[in-house]
Amino acid sequence: MSFVDYGQTVEDHQSLLVLVRHTGSSLPAHLFRRVWERIRSLNSVHVQGQNRNVIVRYKRTYPTENNEWGDFQAHRKVLGLISVGKCVDHKEFEDLFENYKKVKEEYASTIINSRLIIYGMNTDGSPLDEEQGQSPSSETSGSEIGDLGVKSQTGLSYEPCLSSSEFCDTDSCGNPTDITAEVKALSEKAKASQVGRDIPLSDHDSGLGIIMEGSETSSMKSSSLSGNDSDSISIGLQNLEKDSATGKEGTVKAIKETNGTVSDSNGKVVEVRRPHSKSLTKESTGSEVVFYPNIDQCADLEERLREFVTSLFFVLEGKRLERSFERNDRLVLLCAPFEKKDYVGVDTDTKTFRKRCLGRLRKHLGDLCLQASLPGEAILHYQTSLDWLRSVNDFLWMGGCYEGLCASSVIMTCPKSNSAPLKRNLSFSVKRGASTPDLKQRPASLKTQTSHGSTIANGLDHLEGPSLHCLNPDDIIEKYKEAIINYSKYKNAGMIEMEASLKACRVLISQGNVVYINFPTSEEEKVQKFITLSSLYGQIGFMRKEAFFKRVAAMQCVSQSASSPAWHQCYQLLLQALTGYNIALDPREMPQGSLSGWPVIQYQVLHELVCSARRIGNPQLAVRHMTLLVHTMLPHMTPKEQQEVVEALKTLSDRCQGTPQPLSTNTGLILPPVNLTTLPTVKLFQPLSATPHLRPVKIAVNDDSTGSIFIYTPLSLGQADKKVDSCSVDFQWVAEDMCEVQLQVINPFSVELQLLYLALLTEALDVELFPVSPTIPPDSDPITIKLTAKPKKPGQLKILGYATQVFGVKSHCKLRDLTSIAVPPYYVVEVIPALSQVTLSCSLPKAVTFASSSSSEGATVVANTSTILYAGQSQDCVVTLDNVSLYSVTSLGVKLGMRTDARECVNKMFAWSDENIQSQLPLQPGNQLCMTLALYGYSDFLLPPVTSPELSSSSVSSHSRTENLDIKGTQTVEALLAVQYSGGPGHEAGYCRRCSLAVTVDILPSIYITNWDAVPLSSGQEVALVLDLLNASSHQIDVQCGSGTGDGAVPVIIESQQCRRIVVTVPRVLFPEQEKSQTFESQVPSKYRTWRVPDFYSQYLSQFVDVRWSMSAAKVSGKVSIDHLKWSSPQLEVIRVPAVSWEVSLNGRHYVNMAPDLMHFAVEQPITVNITVSASQGAETVQDVRLGIQPMQEGGQGELQHPVEPSAFICLGCQTRLSPKLGPGSSLSHNCTLVFLCAGHYRLHISCCGMDSSSGTELSWRCLPVPELTVVENAAAVV
Repeated sequence: MSFVDYGQTVEDHQSLLVLVRHTGSSLPAHLFRRVWERIRSLNSVHVQGQNRNVIVRYKRTYPTENNEWGDFQAHRKVLGLISVGKCVDHKEFEDLFENYKKVKEEYASTIINSRLIIYGMNTDGSPLDEEQGQSPSSETSGSEIGDLGVKSQTGLSYEPCLSSSEFCDTDSCGNPTDITAEVKALSEKAKASQVGRDIPLSDHDSGLGIIMEGSETSSMKSSSLSGNDSDSISIGLQNLEKDSATGKEGTVKAIKETNGTVSDSNGKVVEVRRPHSKSLTKESTGSEVVFYPNIDQCADLEERLREFVTSLFFVLEGKRLERSFERNDRLVLLCAPFEKKDYVGVDTDTKTFRKRCLGRLRKHLGDLCLQASLPGEAILHYQTSLDWLRSVNDFLWMGGCYEGLCASSVIMTCPKSNSAPLKRNLSFSVKRGASTPDLKQRPASLKTQTSHGSTIANGLDHLEGPSLHCLNPDDIIEKYKEAIINYSKYKNAGMIEMEASLKACRVLISQGNVVYINFPTSEEEKVQKFITLSSLYGQIGFMRKEAFFKRVAAMQCVSQSASSPAWHQCYQLLLQALTGYNIALDPREMPQGSLSGWPVIQYQVLHELVCSARRIGNPQLAVRHMTLLVHTMLPHMTPKEQQEVVEALKTLSDRCQGTPQPLSTNTGLILPPVNLTTLPTVKLFQPLSATPHLRPVKIAVNDDSTGSIFIYTPLSLGQADKKVDSCSVDFQWVAEDMCEVQLQVINPFSVELQLLYLALLTEALDVELFPVSPTIPPDSDPITIKLTAKPKKPGQLKILGYATQVFGVKSHCKLRDLTSIAVPPYYVVEVIPALSQVTLSCSLPKAVTFASSSSSEGATVVANTSTILYAGQSQDCVVTLDNVSLYSVTSLGVKLGMRTDARECVNKMFAWSDENIQSQLPLQPGNQLCMTLALYGYSDFLLPPVTSPELSSSSVSSHSRTENLDIKGTQTVEALLAVQYSGGPGHEAGYCRRCSLAVTVDILPSIYITNWDAVPLSSGQEVALVLDLLNASSHQIDVQCGSGTGDGAVPVIIESQQCRRIVVTVPRVLFPEQEKSQTFESQVPSKYRTWRVPDFYSQYLSQFVDVRWSMSAAKVSGKVSIDHLKWSSPQLEVIRVPAVSWEVSLNGRHYVNMAPDLMHFAVEQPITVNITVSASQGAETVQDVRLGIQPMQEGGQGELQHPVEPSAFICLGCQTRLSPKLGPGSSLSHNCTLVFLCAGHYRLHISCCGMDSSSGTELSWRCLPVPELTVVENAAAVV
């Protein structure tokens, strides 16, 4: 009876079947599994020179009944045998060898080659306790043996045997001379076929380097191994040389064999000695015996396996070529095992018999082509075979042709290239940059190779395109259907039909095709059938179907018809079926919502699992599964069912208490713990911190201001990158202090919960727990429970959750498992040593409220103070710190907390002396520390909206202008004076405490600057800043300037709501280069900004301006700041030191040295204007320079200046001069003569402009002060 291989796949049609057996009992099972894993990993071997991969399929057991089907389908033959054993002496080796021969005899009809791998002896075959005495001659022999087609580093020769009846004349391989002649004939055929395709043969690729010897030949008997040293043995040599006449490779020389010696084609006698004379007492077996000391010292195992597989390939290749050229008069009928008796006595001379033989031979040849990695040729053979077999109605073999045709098409169209191993032989044999020669296929063959000769894992070369002979997916479906229909006509082909159906299902798995077959099976096979069906449904994603069949298989294991119920297998199958029913052994993986499945079915499956666990005699598993049933199914039950299930759990837990630890089964499966997190249900879990100002924090080494607590921001800007679900709490606990965690729990079920134990679940620190035992009534409202603990030592305390004991089951309810609330997986609380403690007070009046007290920084506030200041006013107060602890304060620091947009102003509003604070440390217990805090009423002194700064001096009025002015009211500024202090053991550990003083400052308006301008002075070295000041207070204000006043030397008196002008003289300055740093204006969005950004140029000018005010009625005084004045480009040009200097002379008199009232000229008097402009040494080079002069005249009644009419003056010469460039330190001069025809007051606007050579921007300069002159009618008035 044949056995169904439920793991068969389509790709197995191209594989070579190799049997790997565990020989003897000395080698432990786990060591054999290591060797087995190494062997099975070599499932693809690249054949050099052939550009093909050989696919190998390894089996540890294989029924001999299935091996008999090898003629029907070639991939069912066992072609190779690898036996693995262990021995330490010659006697054990004899036993291993006998077992090895027995296994080999079982499959002698099909085995081509075999290997016996022995561990526990030296590589030369001697016991490990004996020394290896190898002479130089023996070492030479070992190296020479490596040249016989299979490399050997141990001195052992590879001697594979052809013991198959298809390749040998006798059961024991016959005469070696006949075998050598047969191999020679096969090699010549292979050479002729390959040369026809222009494929070069090498010493490894030709396949003729394999030595085949019989175990019972007289030549080998005469060379048996004995004695102390190695004796001569007879081996076959083979040399592949180049033919000098034809220039082609692959000429095979004749080999002559003699007893104990080897002769090559030139007649040279070579004697080879085997070095392991002490190891073998048997005659040569025609097989190779490989010795290794241990499993870790067999580095060349894979290489030997490659050579072993290569030998199988070349024998198959030779067989394929032999069958290709087989004569029609020597045909042999190939039969399936059950057909042999049907053809006894059949007339063999009929056409029907001849066609049947030809068709089956072609089909077998297609199988060989498929195993030789030529699926394209296999398709042609299958199609030809179908034509022969169809004419004789050979349905069984027609089904085999259809199946082979489908397998070849699937292999060619869907190659599995992801499992291709590293082709080391190919990469080492081809030079870098070179490519493998192209193969010239026969006209009838398909192109299965690209120009670069690369291959893929299933033995195929990369296809240039789809083959014309390949079946499309729809045809594959039809051909598989026809194959299965043909198989179904034969009762004895049930195994072939079932395997074909499984392979078709795997191929067509995406189309969901299912094939039902009925044939008599045993109970065990029924279970296996249901398991296989379950696996197929799982592959197409039908998880519930997969679970259904696994559950049916589980019930079949313990059915009444079963002779011995397999409860263990039933339990394992039920475990595997849980996933399909949306049941997870780990409650955390249970699906929720609409995808959770049907509770009734889930309850039934879990109940069956509990029963099977009890039947296998494992009460712990029963309690675990019953706990899972209660945990997951309780919400879906009625009150009565809930009571029954709870009582059942109590009964089981009385015998074996439920534990919160994982359970392991005999199969190695680990069952996760089931914690009753819903009994009770937690609605709140929150560790409680100490008072905020007593909360310890870590002292940062590099205190980043953007992440410090001293930054006040109610918007929590910049916090988006931080993890919301951080496990670390924002507070610390102190060692030996009582710490609390608050819980709110409910009981949603109709069963009263008696918690025998409820306490915190912690780790990583020694903690004294104080458990409680509450009783929660059914369907209760939220109940608050506080769990307390006392850390005994400082460190990190991890709060994992809480521990309970209910219904006899202990549960560790961790936070990560709670689905009723959103909490982090655990809380980490830092427990620190003891710290000192201080109180904070201030001399300012106390404030009732603090608007920002709800923020995280405001939570540390211990005192609130407030004060009122006028804009520009300064005030001092005293802040006192009292040490009320038993430890000295050794470290103390003060910082300000504020909003980001108000940082600039708050930093100028508060000031203190850090040196004064540090001088009073350490602060002993019971002592006080006093510090002076200076307050300043910061303001921008501007009205909203800001009056346009681009005002000329003439547009500024010196009179009071209070109408249409929007005077701002009081501004309130809140700030936190944060004190960080530390002392005692906590300071040594790097921790501190922080408390804050909330200061509220109301800033009243005093002076506003309504208009401003910059006016050049006649000297040219100074400018006058003209400021219009508005008294926004309700009292009289006296204003005094440090460098001058507007109305004499006395202070300027400004009444309430009155505006007066003052003039401040400042030198012309050269502004420093502005840094390209990010300002607060760019950091804070405008909609959140409440303070103006100071102007860079005004801040630089403020060092030259000192404007102070005093308010006698309120007895206060202050200073006016110009930091926020915005200057226009013309105004900055007036203030800034120009990059060029001017020299202007009128009729030879320098204008800069003359007063304006001395420059009088008569009408029609020629006025020669000489202009010289000089660039400074640090100026940039200016190109395309244009120097020009333009007379200007003021209009009447305050009109603006305008150019003089061309009819009012005459210009002798050009008003403009052009120059290509003006470099640093160079000058440019121009002169012209002006004749004014009308009397009047004129101004000469002289300008120079050009293009910056480096930046390409346009530059321009004006001559300041502007030259003025007066033209009169009376010539006598001219001086």
